[in-house]
Amino acid sequence: MVRLLVHPLVNDVRRVARALVPALILLTSSGVWAAGDPSAPIATQVHAIFQAKCTECHGPDVTHPKGKFGYVLDLARVAANPKMIVPGNPARSELYQMVVHNEMPDPKGDSPPLTPVEKDIVKAWIEAGTPAYVGPVGAITASPLTVRRRIIRDIGQFHPPSTHFPIALLIVALPAELLWMFTRNGAWKGAVRFCVALGAICAIVTATLGWCDATVTHYGGDTLKILAWHRWLGTATAVWAVLILALSELAHRRGNPESLSRSFRLILLVGVILVSVAGYLGASLIYGLNHFVW
Repeated sequence: MVRLLVHPLVNDVRRVARALVPALILLTSSGVWAAGDPSAPIATQVHAIFQAKCTECHGPDVTHPKGKFGYVLDLARVAANPKMIVPGNPARSELYQMVVHNEMPDPKGDSPPLTPVEKDIVKAWIEAGTPAYVGPVGAITASPLTVRRRIIRDIGQFHPPSTHFPIALLIVALPAELLWMFTRNGAWKGAVRFCVALGAICAIVTATLGWCDATVTHYGGDTLKILAWHRWLGTATAVWAVLILALSELAHRRGNPESLSRSFRLILLVGVILVSVAGYLGASLIYGLNHFVW
């Protein structure tokens, strides 16, 4: 049964890889992936509002910020958190809903709620796509999203949920391979091939969605370094997953000789490390590097 499921999937992997890998290379090397246009002055106004009303609980100098949210002045990082902001859609943005209903700033704190004008500015900032550049008011003119960039942005929003698939599948393949090594039960080897094949497809899709997301996501300061590491480790993981898949199929066709099996296990282990680190850095863009601190 496993063999009947895996063989058609392997053929699909080859077709998808031939279609997506050249596209990924083209996209990552083209001008489409340049940083977003400079923002409008509205970002400066939003920064000033957050500085005056929100830093009491969520400022960078707060030792224990509420909700582990201590980067309210880093507009790029705030905008990159899908649990807070849905660019272009204030109604689905939790941060705006908390502001408009006077749940933030904390009514028990010293900071007064936002005025109606300030709420309108935050709303307009989200509707404008959450520009992040903070400069002198009036120094920069607004640059609305084009239809093309809006489509890319909407596609890129599927990147965070898509990451769960390659992370889970490639990691699960490792213990399944170890179980096959110790038991020689063919069902475990079938599970390995299934997880590796589907994980490689998902890794390519996820990396492509990540580059889409990066076109309209703004980062600044230290998060730029995290983004760079996340971006290239994620891309390397997708390439590595294809290599793992190729070795898996080669070993299967040759009867899983021990020499190929050892190479496959080593490369699979490296792939598991890559996907784990890339996933951790992706979460760090939203929650900070200390999101595993107990």
